[in-house]
Amino acid sequence: MTRKILKGKDEKMLNKGLKKDIKWTPKKLTLAGIGLLVPYTAILVYVTSFGVPLGLIIVLILFPLIFFGGFSLLYFLTKNL
Repeated sequence: MTRKILKGKDEKMLNKGLKKDIKWTPKKLTLAGIGLLVPYTAILVYVTSFGVPLGLIIVLILFPLIFFGGFSLLYFLTKNL
């Protein structure tokens, strides 16, 4: 048995990564935010239906606001104009 040497296209496929870089546009960021917001809201409604303390509800609401607000601020401060 002989080994076949890879040429051209096959060699390029081995050298490149498997994942594609996502180019984040405002539309994609909005869709990703909605995609995360819907299940998080469902979890929040489910947890509040059990009568958890008000402090926990406030933390559950403020956590994503601070998290995404911080990343949004970081994005707008570091983007190239």
